[in-house]
Amino acid sequence: MGRSVSYLNNAEIVLYFPIENEYNEDGEFDEDLSQINWDDMILNLTCEIKAKLPSYSECDEWDNRETRIFLQNNLCNIGISEYCGLVSLSVAPRENSYSEHWVREQFSVYHANRIKNTLQKILDDLGLNRLKKIGTFSNGEAVFESV
Repeated sequence: MGRSVSYLNNAEIVLYFPIENEYNEDGEFDEDLSQINWDDMILNLTCEIKAKLPSYSECDEWDNRETRIFLQNNLCNIGISEYCGLVSLSVAPRENSYSEHWVREQFSVYHANRIKNTLQKILDDLGLNRLKKIGTFSNGEAVFESV
């Protein structure tokens, strides 16, 4: 059974982009350089999102086994996940226990949809080539095209 990259549970927005692995001069996969590349991309992404969306603050939580929540505000979580060079950046309303849960949830969904264009622009400005998911095969493998 195939699988695709994970994203936040109940995600309202999911953006996809590839990240290249690094190889040494012999053409072998270089785990250390690839990790540095990943950490650098996360740092740049975090800085840019916080600069454009100042209500978000850094955190280090996990939504499930594979999606790391690295930014959050009172309304939404922003998570990132990677599988075989495909990265998902997802935004999901935060769960809460407020008495006006339905109203707050609707406002969180509205907020997530409002920041979508900002996140797309940040990915473009960082030179990360966005992908659009166009379908999923019956074995779970997803198909993407460049945006």
